[in-house]
Amino acid sequence: MPLYDISVPLSASLPCYPGDPPVELTSLPLPPEGAPFRISRLTCGSHSGTHLDAPAHLLPGGLTVDAIPLDLLLGDCRVLDLGGHSGDLDEPLLRRFPLHQRVLLRTRNSGLWLRPGFVAGHAGLTVPGAAWLVAQGVRLIGIDYLSIEAESSDGGVHRLLLEAGVVILEGLDLSAVAAGDYELLCLPLKLAGGDGAPCRTVLRDRG
Repeated sequence: MPLYDISVPLSASLPCYPGDPPVELTSLPLPPEGAPFRISRLTCGSHSGTHLDAPAHLLPGGLTVDAIPLDLLLGDCRVLDLGGHSGDLDEPLLRRFPLHQRVLLRTRNSGLWLRPGFVAGHAGLTVPGAAWLVAQGVRLIGIDYLSIEAESSDGGVHRLLLEAGVVILEGLDLSAVAAGDYELLCLPLKLAGGDGAPCRTVLRDRG
């Protein structure tokens, strides 16, 4: 069964959300005795690249990333192709599609990874769109750029989803993935008390 790596590589050239720390990967000098081991220092924010938002990202006392049940992050999912839609992702648009408890949104954002730096004006969920997904029993929602909601939003989409216990998966690269049903394999770094964490995220084609 084909595997699709839908994570973006962590590198110094990776776009980051405005205000977040950039990714820095530095090769450290070898010890004086010349031991043949290479070691690097990685510095990044907890929401760098492909990453998970835990409820603790926004909610005081919310669930931290190391406490999120793995059964939310592994299992069947559905990729929706919304790439032909030019506006924000609202309820009337989402009503057109059959859903699953895990949904990944492939939008016009997929082409933004090819452009340097953060690109404003990316597609994002509206509050009514997020409320519709919650009402339909969605437990995990992913999107193909650095935030589930538009940059101009006030955080209401994040708050609504996280308060409902919905896991948010951001920074996906869905450019090579067609709409359809897959198996999701998403494993975030197990950061103790973390508000989020980078993930290696893969889709397995059900064939």
